Amino acid sequence: MVERLLSLLILAGGQSRRMGQDKLWLELDGAPLIARVVGHVLPLAAEILFSANTPERFAALARTLPVPARVVSDRFPGAGPLAGLHAGLSAARHEWVLALAADMPFVNQTLLRQMIALAEDCDAVVPQTLHPDTAVATWEPLHALYRRTCLPVIKRHLAAGDRRMTCFYDEIRVRALAPDAVRRIDPDLLSFFNINTPDDWRRGRELAARQAGAEM
Repeated sequence: MVERLLSLLILAGGQSRRMGQDKLWLELDGAPLIARVVGHVLPLAAEILFSANTPERFAALARTLPVPARVVSDRFPGAGPLAGLHAGLSAARHEWVLALAADMPFVNQTLLRQMIALAEDCDAVVPQTLHPDTAVATWEPLHALYRRTCLPVIKRHLAAGDRRMTCFYDEIRVRALAPDAVRRIDPDLLSFFNINTPDDWRRGRELAARQAGAEM
């Protein structure tokens, strides 16, 4: 797959209830969290789509980006990230869409490029991690590649009231990036670290400072 034909979908529809404020605009290492996430993956994207509940703020960010960018609206309001994925796939100009949660500040380009390399003869490429309690392989659906061929089955599930991000996986061709393959690239699994609470924010700031120090 050619990287320049990749659409990037940032799923930014959360309410930040556990954070107590809009986390995506808090500054992490000198930039708003959302800008940091976009900056990490910008070299991979031919266009950027934001699925967001506050379109005005994201539209302003979109105007500053060097690739086409816009905000997309859910066709199933209130149905969570799956509705955001549906909106992004519907609006995407390219066959493959990289869907990322907006609060993952340590996404890893090497891991993403490995996923992109696997995006042939399938409808989705989804990494897996081991559940810390059960050691069972668990999907990471908010850090995944989806083909626009997923649209009909996603729409059917949303219409039936099923909002689970993995509810349609049994009906498409999913290629897994196994936990051991993920850890070879990202040993600490920081790609999947997301910020939901003040404690997460403190840890995120510590990790960002550590990374900045290592790059000096």
